[in-house]
Amino acid sequence: MKNYEKKSLFTTISLFFIPLLILASVVLYMYHGDKVKDIEQNILYQMKDYTFDFKGDTFTLDIVQDDKQKKLFKIYHCEEGLCAYFQIPTTGPYLLKVIYDKKKYEKVYHEFLYDIFKFSIVIFFFLLFISVGFAIYSLRPMKEALRLLEDFLKDLIHDLNTPATSILLNSKLLRRRGDFEEIERIELSAKAISSLYKNLELITPNQISKDEEISLLELIDGKIELLQKLYPKILFTKNMQDVTIKSNKNAVDRIIDNLLTNACKYNKKNGQVIISTNNKKLIIEDTGLGIKNIKKVFQRYYKENDTGLGIGMSIVKQLCDILDINISISSIVDKGTKVELTFN
Repeated sequence: MKNYEKKSLFTTISLFFIPLLILASVVLYMYHGDKVKDIEQNILYQMKDYTFDFKGDTFTLDIVQDDKQKKLFKIYHCEEGLCAYFQIPTTGPYLLKVIYDKKKYEKVYHEFLYDIFKFSIVIFFFLLFISVGFAIYSLRPMKEALRLLEDFLKDLIHDLNTPATSILLNSKLLRRRGDFEEIERIELSAKAISSLYKNLELITPNQISKDEEISLLELIDGKIELLQKLYPKILFTKNMQDVTIKSNKNAVDRIIDNLLTNACKYNKKNGQVIISTNNKKLIIEDTGLGIKNIKKVFQRYYKENDTGLGIGMSIVKQLCDILDINISISSIVDKGTKVELTFN
């Protein structure tokens, strides 16, 4: 199950389960109050029966003075436990106080709480089961639509790659007949399409192996050579050591390609891109437009201008998470952006 499917499933379960749980809690609370009253009423009737013959040791007796505030045949919570007052068949100002021991009442009450707790557990899992079933059923149409969309995207990516590869191959064949500036432009455009294809291919990456030796200096040099042709007015400055990391070459290539392309694309005229390393940290700085909202920069389809698709940085973050690469961004509008990649 993909991350967005898990998120949708858990959100739907929560939206359905939490209100049901609150409703069930209210019902159980009301049931608890009614049941406690029933228990006390039952004890009260037992007290009344007890006053007829005084048999058994369930209750204890006391004689108290009638102060006109004690109501007859009513349960009170007193220090001894539960008590009720009954009229004595005499002319004196006294009442018969029947007492139900506090420990006995607590035992009955705790037995009731244990029963209601077991019932609550059953209700909890029943509601959870209903919520999960409802969520799975309600998400089926969306899941089917997303599957069709992914299949369409895969077909589109495949169809995009075929003409781009064909253009590159034919441009190389044309070079054998003569080296023209137009051929180089065609190659650069085809490589730009190929870069887009690779980004689309990694929108939903599968498991990625991390066992390849990668030279960051070699990778950066290759990118600069291509970008220098696409952005001839950008000045590239390197302050790098030859750092070798163990990761996935294709994925790291995509990360660096997107970061360097953005550093060029959103730079100022005659701007600068500074690339440096510090131990296993790669730092890419530019003197460009800056980012207005850094918190949203990794959101898919988020962009601050009309150019691009808004998927490059989301792919960068996704690949960094998969490869255990820590990425941090700082930016000042109209001054530039700094991206740091820390390889583990």
